[in-house]
Amino acid sequence: MPIRVKDVLKLDGFKHARIVAGEGGLSNIVNNANLMEVPDIFPYVDAHNLLITTLYPIYNDETATDQLIPRLSELNLAGICIKPVRYIEEIKPIMIEQANDLDFPIIELPQGSNLSDLVAEILALSLKNHIDMLQFRNQVHQNFMELFLKGEEIDSLVNSLSKIVQFPTILLDNDFNITHMSKDLDGQNPSIILNPNNQNSNSFKIETKDAIYDEDTYVKHHINAGKTRFGYIVLLKGKDENPNLKIAIEQASLLIASVFYKNNAVLEKEKGFQDVFIRDVLQGKIYSPIEMINKAKTFGWNMEFPMSIMTIKLLMEDNSKKRALIEEILDSRFIEKILEDRLIINSNKIKVVYIDDSIVIFINVIFMKNIKDNCIEVGNVIANRLKGKSKVGIGISNIIDNVNRFSQAYKEAQSCVVAGTVLYNDSFVNHYSDFEIFDIIKEVKDMDILNKYVDSKLGKIIEHDKTNDMKLMETLRVLIENNFNIKKSAESLFIHYNTLRYRIDRITELGIKIDNGFDIGELVLAYNIYLWIASQ
Repeated sequence: MPIRVKDVLKLDGFKHARIVAGEGGLSNIVNNANLMEVPDIFPYVDAHNLLITTLYPIYNDETATDQLIPRLSELNLAGICIKPVRYIEEIKPIMIEQANDLDFPIIELPQGSNLSDLVAEILALSLKNHIDMLQFRNQVHQNFMELFLKGEEIDSLVNSLSKIVQFPTILLDNDFNITHMSKDLDGQNPSIILNPNNQNSNSFKIETKDAIYDEDTYVKHHINAGKTRFGYIVLLKGKDENPNLKIAIEQASLLIASVFYKNNAVLEKEKGFQDVFIRDVLQGKIYSPIEMINKAKTFGWNMEFPMSIMTIKLLMEDNSKKRALIEEILDSRFIEKILEDRLIINSNKIKVVYIDDSIVIFINVIFMKNIKDNCIEVGNVIANRLKGKSKVGIGISNIIDNVNRFSQAYKEAQSCVVAGTVLYNDSFVNHYSDFEIFDIIKEVKDMDILNKYVDSKLGKIIEHDKTNDMKLMETLRVLIENNFNIKKSAESLFIHYNTLRYRIDRITELGIKIDNGFDIGELVLAYNIYLWIASQ
């Protein structure tokens, strides 16, 4: 505990001393004591010193005595002890007035006080306090090192810290989600309330069943290992100002960071094995359902059929920003949380991995109704969550009902993403069932035939778009999506009706026929072949 002015007044040498001004500063911290032996005392004192004096060096200097209290307060001293009578008859009223205004304690010492003894008594108390702090630091260090050497995990460390400091303890991740808490919070249902005025700040409150804690009533310390931040430790201290809490939380953060770091190293190794397994699954290299399901369990994945694959690709050019955002997405586990909340799926039936520059999600749909609609809805929630950070392309496969479907389903999801990059300027969510014509197109093994067909039907539009900004291929896409309804298509393109009419005229001038159903059918087929070729 820090020594305060009110603690000094309890010492034997201060039994008959009295506070005559500045009672509002009785909680000022006292780190040391000094005798005032020279007129110009200011260079020789430090913050939180308690000055003890008869005022002899300045008793006959009215200006100096009038300026003493403001100057000492400005230097953040704890207060002043004055022994009057011998050199001054009484403490001047102006000094008392100043001290009250500044909450700067003035302690009047009785006759017979030995100033040197008073200083020595304060120093002895300060030394004892410092020794207690060192002993506490050593105790904390020894306790935590014993736990570390035993290989204790995070839960045990959090509970041990709580017992040492005798306050409830919480661990938060980098997004301020509660990941661990001490047992004394069981039944308290703690929750984090972020500052609504600044979502990016570290400002928050913690609400429990019995209390609300703000920045004045909790202690927060980050958990770092090198350049990696794993989150925060928070002690719910209430109004306790024990500085030893800072020591304990610093020691605990170092140890918890090392455990996180060790666990991460293990997870990275496991992730390497997991990635090999996932690649084998997606490439169709595992033929035995039993082998695949058992291997999946070793990675915490309860694989059940049917399922669907969703691929998420961040469509941004800055690779460093993309890599950072991918790490943020995976570390925060917000995708898993969305799937759990929206689709009511247990986390062990979801697998989210990063592979081939995409986030790949395996979704259990065994009890899901309206599978396509629900998956698209979740895709849109994810895309909206990432809005403002990156353009996102999301592709969703058809149902996987056996181990032999993984490879094809993965290609389906990838094709949806590539097709979307051709179709849309903004983020998108595509389901492969909307591109099932691809299944027919891919049966044509001769790519030259497909390319020639696209060139004969769309070649002039494609070439026109390379040198003009009329966006005729985009116009054609929207016309197809709206069954060639010009009014709806103009609204979808956010252009004037007459502007769209002009574009259609330009399309027909290029020899593209849209006069009858057969022409339109061939055009739609050519467009889908164009998309399929682009997706390969």
